[in-house]
Amino acid sequence: MGSLKVELVPIFDDNYVFVLVDEDSASCVIVDPGEGLSVREFLSEKKLTPLAILLTHHHADHIGGTEELLAQFQIPAYAPALEIKKMPFATTAVSGAQNIKVGPFRFQVIDLPGHTLGHIAYWEERRHWLFSGDVLFGLGCGRVFEGTYAEMFESLQKIKSLPDETLVFCTHEYTEMNLKFCKRLSPADHLPLVGDDENLEIYENQLRARRSVDLPSVPLKLGIEKRVNPFLMAKKLEVFSELRDLRNKA
Repeated sequence: MGSLKVELVPIFDDNYVFVLVDEDSASCVIVDPGEGLSVREFLSEKKLTPLAILLTHHHADHIGGTEELLAQFQIPAYAPALEIKKMPFATTAVSGAQNIKVGPFRFQVIDLPGHTLGHIAYWEERRHWLFSGDVLFGLGCGRVFEGTYAEMFESLQKIKSLPDETLVFCTHEYTEMNLKFCKRLSPADHLPLVGDDENLEIYENQLRARRSVDLPSVPLKLGIEKRVNPFLMAKKLEVFSELRDLRNKA
């Protein structure tokens, strides 16, 4: 499968753009370019030729650099079918269960509504990479802006069904902030996680070590998130809804 890797390009305060690199051909795929200049500089520095852009949903911090990149590179831009009207520059609408092949990468599209109505993710099954946009975060999940709690809960169940070895490339560095929320959970809340959970303590120590040397918490290891992320641990919609309400107020 050649030498393939994912590079993180930081933008704004806490966003990442993901650049999937095929080192053998010096080509790449770009995921959620919320800003164009940083991506163009990265491509120039690494001498990479983009093959396509993948968009998970229509929010500006995920698509803001797309038109700029398309003006420079004549490449396809894939976007969720239910949101394509909000992204008229996108060339190809995709939805759940479709497969996309770009260079050495093969993606399955997964419908993950909740954060937005048409939110999708891209699953690179052979490498167990999931580009999940704003659905799952380290120790947290995305806010429900356009969909319903039930939709977001079901979307998280889809992610939870993926193999433990899955690496989740979520688009924001929210893990430390979500850790503070998790540590405040008490047995009295009757929720699937408490702040002094042993697995959470191990997670915190590893997170602190990474962030202390300015390393990202992304990608997430899904097997670990299944054990410590309360939103993934919730087995019923009612429990998830209570957690989401608590997080909204935190």
